[in-house]
Amino acid sequence: YTVSVGEDMAHSPPQLGKPRKGTLSIGFECDPLEADELVDATRSELERLRDGSAAFTTENVDAALTQERREFEELTQKNDWWANTVLDLYFSRCHSISGDIGVTIGLWWRARREVVGAFTAKIAREVFCNTLLVEHSFALVTMRPKGGAKRAKTASASEESTTVAQGS
Repeated sequence: YTVSVGEDMAHSPPQLGKPRKGTLSIGFECDPLEADELVDATRSELERLRDGSAAFTTENVDAALTQERREFEELTQKNDWWANTVLDLYFSRCHSISGDIGVTIGLWWRARREVVGAFTAKIAREVFCNTLLVEHSFALVTMRPKGGAKRAKTASASEESTTVAQGS
């Protein structure tokens, strides 16, 4: 199985004082017969993280931060990343106030460094619980191979792609 997790805050209004909106997307490819079980397990784990019965551990947060730092170092060496980042920052809340893209990039860079440097398991849980609220909408997108889930197992025809998305 492959699992991917992503977030998208592109629909957030750039104005300060307006609530940010986004989507958390959890996707996986799996045997169609196991899709419902994996969706239930995903939703259950999100609920356990929300209610505190599953913990954000220091080890997990440290590992995620180490991976994030490595990936960020690689990304900053690519022109397309810079082009997309400058474009995103141009339409950001910060730039709507500063009006100077250089100032906006500098503020973003410092804020990113401070957040990554101070991020802990406690903060991860607080952000998770404040961001991914129970009452937010939820969508499940499932793509099954032709012939349904009972189709005989063959290479890619037996895989199913499922995305669990929750918006804020």
